[in-house]
Amino acid sequence: MRLLAAADRLLDRFYLWCGYAAATLLLALALLIITSITSRLLGVYLPGLTEYAGYAMAGSSFLALAHTLRAGGHIRVGILLNAVGGRVRRGVQLWCLGMGTLLSVYVAWYLVRMTHVSWQLGDRSEGDDAILLWIPQTLPSFGAVVLAVCFFHSLVVFLAGREDPTEAPGSVAEGEP
Repeated sequence: MRLLAAADRLLDRFYLWCGYAAATLLLALALLIITSITSRLLGVYLPGLTEYAGYAMAGSSFLALAHTLRAGGHIRVGILLNAVGGRVRRGVQLWCLGMGTLLSVYVAWYLVRMTHVSWQLGDRSEGDDAILLWIPQTLPSFGAVVLAVCFFHSLVVFLAGREDPTEAPGSVAEGEP
């Protein structure tokens, strides 16, 4: 159990850092949009700003998923869980975590595969910047892998006996300061 608790803390810290990276990409997105607007007002054309803003948005979205899941920020089946109790509740939670794990593993596999194929073929974007597509595809792929790890992590923690696997042990939600 100590090994599970140590891994739990380490993974939660990793998810938090992924959340920080997502926030940094959101800041980059805002700066890219401001730069694009300003450059248009000044009559200066800067190629690729729109594409880079899209890449930052995709990277930010996927990198934030694991941290959001562990923080309990995703829309979940809380209404259903509150309506049932006991074994039924535990069964619904198990089913949700299992399906989330399977679906996130599939999405991660697909995105990693897509990124790898783009790298193998040397695919380039159709925008003015003609960037190699595997470069911006790497962040969403990495975020999807982290989400799959997070779902599996939450499933293992749930099977180990924690009622709400999205709450870190010793969190304020458990009543400790």
